[in-house]
Amino acid sequence: MGESNANTPGGNQSRATRPSITVRIQEAIAAREQSEWSDCPPLYDVVDPDALERLFAPTQAGTERHGTVTFQYCGYQVTINSNRTVDLNPIDASDG
Repeated sequence: MGESNANTPGGNQSRATRPSITVRIQEAIAAREQSEWSDCPPLYDVVDPDALERLFAPTQAGTERHGTVTFQYCGYQVTINSNRTVDLNPIDASDG
């Protein structure tokens, strides 16, 4: 899930590894909370991680996609941007 294939001019395939969106979410929350990732419930309880990867994968023509996806998870409003960055905004307990 965190790897992508790229064809080189010679017809060989090279593997470029980049962190999956799930890993980026885990790292962002762990850094913010200064705690272990296991403190959060499974991400798939809230959103389909594979669908997130597909949403922000390049198109068949190789162009980048644009947009954001926002959902609530582990006490945060999580926004995934088209450049695969993760923004976290704490959810105020008094709002809900």
